[in-house]
Amino acid sequence: MSSVDPNCSYSLPHYRFILRKAKELGYWMPKVRDVAFGLPDRDFFLIRHDVDITPWAALEMAQVEKDEGVETTYYFRLHAPFHNLLDGATAENVRKIHELGHEVGLHYEPGYFLERGEDPVEGTRRDIRIFEDLVGFKTRTIAQHQPAQGPLLGDISPDHPCAYQAALVREIPYFGDSGFHWREGCICTKLDREKRPQLHTLIHPHSWTKWDRPWQDVLRAHASDLNAQVMGEMEAYITSVEEYLEKRTELDRAREEQYRDE
Repeated sequence: MSSVDPNCSYSLPHYRFILRKAKELGYWMPKVRDVAFGLPDRDFFLIRHDVDITPWAALEMAQVEKDEGVETTYYFRLHAPFHNLLDGATAENVRKIHELGHEVGLHYEPGYFLERGEDPVEGTRRDIRIFEDLVGFKTRTIAQHQPAQGPLLGDISPDHPCAYQAALVREIPYFGDSGFHWREGCICTKLDREKRPQLHTLIHPHSWTKWDRPWQDVLRAHASDLNAQVMGEMEAYITSVEEYLEKRTELDRAREEQYRDE
């Protein structure tokens, strides 16, 4: 087995170690859709990713999994302040993860609707339709964003069971990496088919794709990346406006001729 950071750091090298250890132990690693409609009678290690901040970190992690021969599940927010899934490049990022063989679904947000006095169940159903139209295919499961800070919704859709259902987070051991801190130790210490034949973990990609720095600086680094993208878009817009102003007379004349032709 490959060597690993003894401190179980949040890093892609350690994540590779986790994947390889699970495979060497003989765990089946399903997608959420493989177990959400009923727990199978076999050992499994379920890995789920909630993409809270940056889809680009998710794609990086998805590629690592592909390299290791593993397919997992990724859930994306529609209402995140950090990215816009309606942006073509971001939506393409989600589709690339799907094309790598991973499951993708909606990371639904009841708080978004409650803050606006709307029915979160109806709002989530609408978001599922929007998300599927956006990615261009039907999805099978969903996962709630920040369930500890809001109500757990009931019957959203029989066709889209939630990854937070009791069968997956109460009836089998469940460990999440939220806040860059495992509550009961790193998931790599929980991989044991005799003690835990069925196991579910939540991994946030943004926590693992930048390392060798305090967790606060990891988030600041992601913020810097996002800022650089915005600045790049703004500089491109400035250039396009400058080019337009240089050619405005010519463009206005061409537009007038087009209107006359119509």
